[in-house]
Amino acid sequence: MSNDPIINNSDQKDLDLQPSDVQIDVNQEELKSGYQSNNKRIAKNTLLLYLRMIVVMLVSLYTSRLVLAALGVEDFGIYQVVGGLVGMFTILSGSLSVSTSRFLTYALGTGDFDQLRKTFATVRAVHIILAISMFLICELLAVWFLKTKLTIPPDRLYAAKCALHCSIAGFSISLLNVPFGASVISHEKMSAFAYMSIFDVFIKLVIVYLLYISPIDRLIFYAILGLCTGIIYQVIYVVYCYIKFPECKSKPSLDRRIVKNISVFVGWTFWGNAAVVVKDQGVVMLLNMFFGPVVNAAQGVGMQVSGVVTRFIGGFMTAVQPQITKSYASGEIDRLNNLLVKSTKFSFYLMVLLIFPIINNTRVLLDTWLVEVPDHAVSFANIILIYTFIDCFTTPLYTAVLATSRIKVYEIGLTILYFTNIICTYIVLKLGVVPEVVFVLAVIFKVGVFLLLGHQCYKLFAFDVQSYGKLFLKIVLPTLLFGVVISVLYHVFYKNDSFVKLIAFTFAFESLMMPFIWLFGFNKNERAFVIQTLKGKILSRK
Repeated sequence: MSNDPIINNSDQKDLDLQPSDVQIDVNQEELKSGYQSNNKRIAKNTLLLYLRMIVVMLVSLYTSRLVLAALGVEDFGIYQVVGGLVGMFTILSGSLSVSTSRFLTYALGTGDFDQLRKTFATVRAVHIILAISMFLICELLAVWFLKTKLTIPPDRLYAAKCALHCSIAGFSISLLNVPFGASVISHEKMSAFAYMSIFDVFIKLVIVYLLYISPIDRLIFYAILGLCTGIIYQVIYVVYCYIKFPECKSKPSLDRRIVKNISVFVGWTFWGNAAVVVKDQGVVMLLNMFFGPVVNAAQGVGMQVSGVVTRFIGGFMTAVQPQITKSYASGEIDRLNNLLVKSTKFSFYLMVLLIFPIINNTRVLLDTWLVEVPDHAVSFANIILIYTFIDCFTTPLYTAVLATSRIKVYEIGLTILYFTNIICTYIVLKLGVVPEVVFVLAVIFKVGVFLLLGHQCYKLFAFDVQSYGKLFLKIVLPTLLFGVVISVLYHVFYKNDSFVKLIAFTFAFESLMMPFIWLFGFNKNERAFVIQTLKGKILSRK
């Protein structure tokens, strides 16, 4: 049975394998073949995830519009606040979720099935204990906070309480699903997510239909439907993992050594997750306290627009993340560096193709999408999109740092940055500034997180800083400049906002940007790989 030496020491000493410590005696052709196989797996998984995202995005946009219309701006804002209350308690669960994914993927990378089985049994037992504990804690603290601290109209307080209880139950059930979802990702079975999209589409449409014929208060009924959906998802994922992955049949049990290792890892990720949750959900609470639920509704709209883009990029990164972790686990640092550069580059391209058309036509999109557009929704959406844009740079580096498990310095730095962010947010709101400043501050501190991650990668392994720097100078900056030029010129010649302008701008932008990316953003090998992959797909269908 192999032992993961990286996390046996609470002081995070440098005990992991470095490239110089490992002698890899393999035939170069076999190595090259393995890399090509992994690249094809990433391409296949990315395609499946994007097909899923397109379906989910279209249905989500349609159903979100109907949900906002059915609930009304005030109830929609209340639901956002209630969700934020429960989100405050994801500090520990978020740490365990990250740890679960990392440990399962690392065990797969080492090829030790016995270790994988024990790891899954342990994390499953831990999440069962956590789900019960968090349910009780949330019921005590969240309900108290709702009654005493939040701005909720008196006639909607009962409905808000019912929605909160359903959200707490749904949150506890989602904790039980974490080990199974992590197993699907670790095994890179992204087709499961694609198939779940069909079910997800069906459920969303059913919920909207039932909401309009609700025999009871719509906010309460919407929360109940959300809880029922979470239960159904849990059952499906458990059954799928039981059938596909042998380790998932293991009964929950606590292995002391694994619990100790996870505890060390969680001990540091806890502080970073606490900072993230306090920053994200604290903003929801502060906006509610200073401006009321209508501004929360605007924030909810902005977050949903951002969420569409995030899910697209998340599809690509979900396909790449297991390979990053496995590359580090097997000591293939050259491949790790290659994946970091390529995943950053390709997720950046996807962001550019998605975000520029949205930011240039946000008002038209929201007017078309929503029956009633809340005040501040347009500006919130645009700033949050810029915040989301930075994720294409932070996510690959974050995955690499987690793979090393030496996260002490990063988590401390993240905690300092995000707690400073929320303090600054409170100060500026007390000074009476417009709510948009809150999200501008978030963007500034997000850049600080990116710089911290880059520094940690440089310290923790042989990070190819030179290649990463060239990526920014030769790819990122020219592409952004080209996108800005297209946007400015188009607005100069076409000033009237309309749905026709949205379609025309999107067509013009994609028609100019995609050839630019193909010619100047892809190297010869990357273009050949794309062409070869497409030919293989076409020929396989003949």
